[in-house]
Amino acid sequence: MKNFDFLIQAGRSCRLLCLFVLLFETASAAELELLDPPEIVGQSSPGKAWVANRVFFDLHTVGDRQFIAYYDEERDMTVGMREVGSDAWQTTELPSKLMWDSHNSVVMGIDPAGYIHVSGNMHVHPLDYFRSAKPYDTSEMIEVDRMVGEDEDRVTYPKFFHNREGDLLFSYRSGSCGNGNILVNRFNTDSLEWERYLQVPLFEGVEESDDRAAYHSFVKDSSGNFHFIWIWRWTPMVETSHQICYATTPDMKTWKNAAGDVVSLPFRPDDPAVIVDGTPSGGGMHNGRYKIILTREDEPVVGYIKYDEVGLTQFYMARHDGSEWQSRKISDWDFRWEFFGGGDGMSSGGSFRFAGLSEEGHIVVDWSTEVGQSGRYVINPKTLEPAAGPVRFHPQMPVSIQDRLTDRPGLSVRMVPGTVHGDPAGSSYILKWESGPASHGRNAPEVMPSGPLSDVLILEYK
Repeated sequence: MKNFDFLIQAGRSCRLLCLFVLLFETASAAELELLDPPEIVGQSSPGKAWVANRVFFDLHTVGDRQFIAYYDEERDMTVGMREVGSDAWQTTELPSKLMWDSHNSVVMGIDPAGYIHVSGNMHVHPLDYFRSAKPYDTSEMIEVDRMVGEDEDRVTYPKFFHNREGDLLFSYRSGSCGNGNILVNRFNTDSLEWERYLQVPLFEGVEESDDRAAYHSFVKDSSGNFHFIWIWRWTPMVETSHQICYATTPDMKTWKNAAGDVVSLPFRPDDPAVIVDGTPSGGGMHNGRYKIILTREDEPVVGYIKYDEVGLTQFYMARHDGSEWQSRKISDWDFRWEFFGGGDGMSSGGSFRFAGLSEEGHIVVDWSTEVGQSGRYVINPKTLEPAAGPVRFHPQMPVSIQDRLTDRPGLSVRMVPGTVHGDPAGSSYILKWESGPASHGRNAPEVMPSGPLSDVLILEYK
């Protein structure tokens, strides 16, 4: 599952999570044989969600217990728990009501002692954080108004994750776009207190004359090492995204670039030691349209969107050859992604999803474009050329997973893969619902609508 981890990270871009392109379409020289796709074997629901404005939810499974964090039909942040296999959910509403802003997703973490941690509903907003009073029990959640007590009054992008030793970490941006630091805390299960894990920011708001912000994500390899990629952006306008970078670390403290050279924190723009592709602002990049996958040998391959030499939008892939990053144009699309209106205004562009690795180790990529094209690339990770000969592929997701729940116009399927703690053998789970499109807080209506509402489903598949 290591190459599916990217779906859980950095920002959870809906276009990458939800475009599960039809599994029988191919666009490659390879003859693709699909082997035993998983089947949905169970379904449960804790209730309904208010879905006028897109945000994302979270799902965790520990043994025979399952925990969910979402916003209910009244927009209240809600946590729930059940015994796996049971439809009896116990839900608890938290004193945090969803605001109109797609930055305000809710995230959950579980520490080694079993305490449940929940945070969200923040876009340059004071820390909104809750912790369970008892291990593995969300029936009583305690509102905690601080973690370490510093740099917690303008928080965005909360994320819980674990290091190689199993410690629960929490990262977030303190400040605003172009004037903020990415900070990382660690939860001490002995004192039940948070402490600053990194003494310097992971990414730092630079100087007054350089207000670039970094948007990052990561995957973990088979040894538990982190592989980070990030993209810089000059302003809140996504068209100013530029310069994709990469570094790896076993512990978030000691870092190396793809060539194995030591690099230091905080990461800043224009460092040639970590740049994968130096395309400048206005080059057709987007801080939600770049992803990383690991090969069978835990080698990083980066996929991303940008303009080609004649200004058309294309899908590229890059790999490190031992001395430098090599990039190759994979697609042959015939349109140009248009940005308009400032901020996140744009046409739908081109989207891709790393579907996984074939039996032979080739990278399988599902894609679609704003002009109605879709298909699948099968790429040799050693050459970034289309794979030749027959290729056997086990789909990671059921074929029907992207089916609509309703036929209501204006809503789209959203999905978040569940995190399974401990032994991952057995069933997998995915959280599925429908919602309206993403929107910024500046577009909030004067009166919040009472709907639409959507069922929140937990699908079990094997």
